[in-house]
Amino acid sequence: MISNIVVKKTAAKTYEISWHSSSLTNSETVAIYLLDHPDQNTGKLLLQTQHSPVNVTVNEYLRPYFLVKTSSQVCKAATRVIPLTGSNNFRDLGGYQTKDHRFIKWGKIFRSDHLHRLSASDKKVLEEIGIKTVIDYRREDEYEKQPNQTWKTLQKTFHLVPEAQRAVLAAKAGGTKEKVRQLVQHEVDQNVTFDNSGKTMIEQAKDFVRLPQNQKIYRKMLEVVLNEANIPTDQHCRGGKDRTGYGIALILTLLGVDQKTIIADYMLTKTLRLARNKHRMAQYAHETNDQNVLAYLYSMLDTRPEYLQASFDEMVVLAGSVPQYFKNILKITASDQALLKHLYLES
Repeated sequence: MISNIVVKKTAAKTYEISWHSSSLTNSETVAIYLLDHPDQNTGKLLLQTQHSPVNVTVNEYLRPYFLVKTSSQVCKAATRVIPLTGSNNFRDLGGYQTKDHRFIKWGKIFRSDHLHRLSASDKKVLEEIGIKTVIDYRREDEYEKQPNQTWKTLQKTFHLVPEAQRAVLAAKAGGTKEKVRQLVQHEVDQNVTFDNSGKTMIEQAKDFVRLPQNQKIYRKMLEVVLNEANIPTDQHCRGGKDRTGYGIALILTLLGVDQKTIIADYMLTKTLRLARNKHRMAQYAHETNDQNVLAYLYSMLDTRPEYLQASFDEMVVLAGSVPQYFKNILKITASDQALLKHLYLES
């Protein structure tokens, strides 16, 4: 049996494919196929091997999908992170396993940071993937200042704006000096305590769950992803951390992915935006030498498991359990959930 298949792009057209294996006989091989489309179940044979990892060269596609096959098992795989020059947090939710041992389809649900800096080559990648729909959680002042690029397959952008003042400030694009001034003068939160506790972002995570306007926004998001005509979709805010992280957590939960995996996916943002956040903290240090303010700013930039966990905990507070929150607060029916699984899980 093979598991934990990971695809990494190591050069312009080279991919490393690795996996864990158990119960394979000495003579049994693993076959790697290149797929023309993620929905296909057969493709071009690239190689057969008994060893992991392997390197393959792909000239046909900018973002390839692979089929990994043994005598008793067939799995699909692709790169989790889409390496784009103008986006540092663009990734595919495919391949995550549910509690009933099914897998999310590749090439259907994506999450990212904003799409303002996409290059011409980036747009070709999105066109090859075929992304039709964007859900943009940013406020009007955010997306007017940094409007998304467009590409040939894009058909619709939904501007779904949650009440998320803290998340907006945490991800604020420019005006480092202004951002520090707003904090020091308590313009965002009169009762803020400047420290590294992350309390501000924990309260933001709870607001996603408990504020009626946010419940409506995220219910609308689920309606968008339940419409087959919108697939493939990408959803994003500015950094792809808080507003997007909560939205993706809702989808993954309804698909049956466990919370440990959902939080691990959320935490990928920490790794992917590490260099960006280091640069931003250096900018803040030029505007203030108050270590408490700097610690607070870092807590807002940072990605921490307790932030997303606070959202799950708040669901329990409001509704008694996470399933009851979906049923009674977001009004997600059993048929809604069944449709979501039909659209996004491998059969």
